[in-house]
Amino acid sequence: FPAVVGAVENEQNDLSELNLSKSFLSNDTKSGEDIDIDDSASDKVVNNELNSCFLDMVETLAKQAPTTILQVKLLVKELQRINLLWDELCLGTLVQHHSDFTKRLSQLETEVTKVKNNANLSSEDKEKLIKEKHRIIFEPIVYVLEQLNQVTSAKPETPHEVSFQTKFQSNITDVIDKLKNPANPEIPQESWAPLKQFQIRLQQKVNKRTSYILKMSDISPVLAELKNTVITMPGLHTNQRTVRVTIKSVENNVAILPTKTRPKKLVFYGSDGKAYTYLFKGLEDLHLDERIMQLLSITNTMMARDSENNDNQTYRARHYSVIPLGPRSGLISWVDNVTPLFALYKRWQNREAAI
Repeated sequence: FPAVVGAVENEQNDLSELNLSKSFLSNDTKSGEDIDIDDSASDKVVNNELNSCFLDMVETLAKQAPTTILQVKLLVKELQRINLLWDELCLGTLVQHHSDFTKRLSQLETEVTKVKNNANLSSEDKEKLIKEKHRIIFEPIVYVLEQLNQVTSAKPETPHEVSFQTKFQSNITDVIDKLKNPANPEIPQESWAPLKQFQIRLQQKVNKRTSYILKMSDISPVLAELKNTVITMPGLHTNQRTVRVTIKSVENNVAILPTKTRPKKLVFYGSDGKAYTYLFKGLEDLHLDERIMQLLSITNTMMARDSENNDNQTYRARHYSVIPLGPRSGLISWVDNVTPLFALYKRWQNREAAI
């Protein structure tokens, strides 16, 4: 998995984050920008070398087990597809930049008022200046929306993507057009209204009860049709089992947890007839979680050996498998019959609010 994930990451763009261009974040040149650029260039070189290593590893493994590598690459690619669906990508991006957007709206309104109150400017000069300020201040917003439009206007490959384009693609282009070509630049709220309505529509769709249960055949037909693979079940250690368990099929129902990052609950059916449940998390780096689980596993091994030598009671920490599938997503083995601490906190919070 790690080798294939690294190779696949090298072949496709990371859509988990759409950040404002650095040139748009500030009108002033910050001291230390050169250092940031140098660091970025250095990181890029390291990443290129690492990606090259991953590609070489996958190429070598593909010669030994071509079917396995092909199927694992397909699985990783499709999981990364459903990591962030187009509606989640758009809404998440708008929410992420909401505070910056509103600040720019307020800034433009202030600038428009200043220009209108400037007695030294003619009406024609005021109109030109307001239009130019509108373009400059809203340019970062247009940049983000154009990035979203570029992603979501691509040829749809799933029914979910087709549905998104039918319902929302015209909204995105309309918002961009209104911001780039305002009918009344002196009234920023008119240019802002389509963007606000678009975000409300997305929020309403995401908050619908039906949005918390998706069909795999809708969001990834390839995974829905995956049958009798040679892919080893993620997170199962072969040294603990005499028979290697592989993925036989994928459950069609996908539950979405109603939390901030909207993780997806996936079920893989194994060749041993059992169902294996995972929480597929996006927008989070799970490498630290993976290291913590490895630490707990090593600790358990050390405690078990100490118990054998001293006849003491064995202390064991419960842990679970964490499989990173890139810098911003991964699978976590689902632990049944437990109550999350956050759920207890949420119940207490709701009870206190009711009192």
